[in-house]
Amino acid sequence: MQDLIGKDYPHYSNNESNDNSDFFYIEYEGTWYIEQETYEWISADLNKLESFISKRLEKIDLLRKKHSENSQFNQQKLESKNLPIYNTHEEIAQAMGISVKGLRFLAFSRTHYHYNRFQIPKKPSGYRQISAPKKLLKKAQNWILHNILEQIELHDAAHGFCLQRSIVTNAQIHVGKKVIINIDLKDFFPSISYKRVKGLLKSFGYSETASTIFALICTEPKIKEVEINGKTNNILLSWTDRYLPQGAPSSPAITNILCRRLDRRLTFMAKEYGFDYTRYADDLTFSAAGESLVNINNILKLTNLIVKKEDFEINENKTRVVRNYRRQEVTGIIVNEKLNISRDKIKTFRAVLYKIEKDGLQNYTWGKSQDIIAAIEGFANFVVMVNPEKGDKFIEQIKRIKEKYLRKREKYVLVHQEFMTQSHIVKQINYKLKELKFNKTKKRQHLQENYHKLSLQQLTEEELLEFLHYLTNWQPEKFCFSNTDDPVPF
Repeated sequence: MQDLIGKDYPHYSNNESNDNSDFFYIEYEGTWYIEQETYEWISADLNKLESFISKRLEKIDLLRKKHSENSQFNQQKLESKNLPIYNTHEEIAQAMGISVKGLRFLAFSRTHYHYNRFQIPKKPSGYRQISAPKKLLKKAQNWILHNILEQIELHDAAHGFCLQRSIVTNAQIHVGKKVIINIDLKDFFPSISYKRVKGLLKSFGYSETASTIFALICTEPKIKEVEINGKTNNILLSWTDRYLPQGAPSSPAITNILCRRLDRRLTFMAKEYGFDYTRYADDLTFSAAGESLVNINNILKLTNLIVKKEDFEINENKTRVVRNYRRQEVTGIIVNEKLNISRDKIKTFRAVLYKIEKDGLQNYTWGKSQDIIAAIEGFANFVVMVNPEKGDKFIEQIKRIKEKYLRKREKYVLVHQEFMTQSHIVKQINYKLKELKFNKTKKRQHLQENYHKLSLQQLTEEELLEFLHYLTNWQPEKFCFSNTDDPVPF
């Protein structure tokens, strides 16, 4: 058709009698065609082309309209909440300090899983699934946390993962009450879907585009761990069925914001019946004294109703109603008469510190941590928060322990391996890893396959020494790994 349009080709007519029944012919590439039929073909092709172009233009117009709608944002809302105004891929990527390709890789890649998954024990039994974001994703989540989520005002009843609030402020409200009601929300983080997170961000005033990117970065897809040839593999079950990961820095702040209406409704209901209410993450606590105790059943029934209305579920096995003649605990702190820690635990901790100071750091543990110094310092700081007088004494004793044993170990660390501290072993391992060009991906793979752990800090001293021995006898020429933690296309 394009060859025929606008060009002059040989013509001839078969009319020898000059009547009106003649046909005109056109010669094209050695073949003669009836001129009228040729024009009809051209006309039909032109109509098809016109229809095709018209549909394409309609589609382009729809895409432009959709893009325009997706980029619309509420500037007044964003400014009223003191939130940054970024509503395109380019603006968001530049604000986060990553490339546009990197941003799209984090938000839209369906071939790469951006989390390290592992389990930790939880009380009283079972395990809690943790999804720790990899380096680049964690950077993006932290940006969202500090620049957006932390700018949103929370309800006064929320005490978990809030600035200037803690388990101590959460427990303080319930000190000296006649009854304490503890209620736990079931599968708290996984119950919050991508759709809810995206809707929350849109309610701030962000565009469809920005809300989608932020929500995808802050959620993880549903996967299943399958063992193939002795190795654990993550199988993607659904890309669109996403939820909040427990282990991401942005997740607790998102839950606190989403629970503002829940906190508001429960606070109002509690006050109506003479109760106080607080929430620390997924732990709901009610307390009361005097005549209000007759309303315990109403509190339990209405809490269950409100929680369901807010798309959460109560873990019935963890609901507790505790009177003041028994030990009352709120987020691990005793609240019967004043804030306190279990006498038995304090007594045991004091005995451990005495033995460590007397005999040394070897052969002693506290809690589940393999780093004894970090473990005892952590608990001592917790005691300081609850009972500063007792805690300060423990802090002083730990200082004496560190001065007495850690310095002494430093002198002999290179000579007597049996006196090496965990931190010194880790330093030697890291030095060896660097020498062998042993990258982070290979290190995590080895730790997970051989010890079912993801970091050196989780290994025992025996396991650390075993890993150091393994590296010492490794053949460097076997390495052929990339230097990046994530295969980011930029």
